[in-house]
Amino acid sequence: MRALTIVNLSLWTVLFMAWLPYAMAVGWADPISSEVRWILGSTAVMLVLLGFLRIRRRQPILG
Repeated sequence: MRALTIVNLSLWTVLFMAWLPYAMAVGWADPISSEVRWILGSTAVMLVLLGFLRIRRRQPILG
């Protein structure tokens, strides 16, 4: 489970770092930019919920 969390955080970071310059170049209202923003936002919420769940269960988040 921890390995999947690390992979998920890594993929989220890569997508965010690739999306940010694209969004700056084409604008925030671009349909692709809006879709990626929705994906990033929803996965960020799920990652935060997973973190709260692990803190509540007193399980280590990454180690």
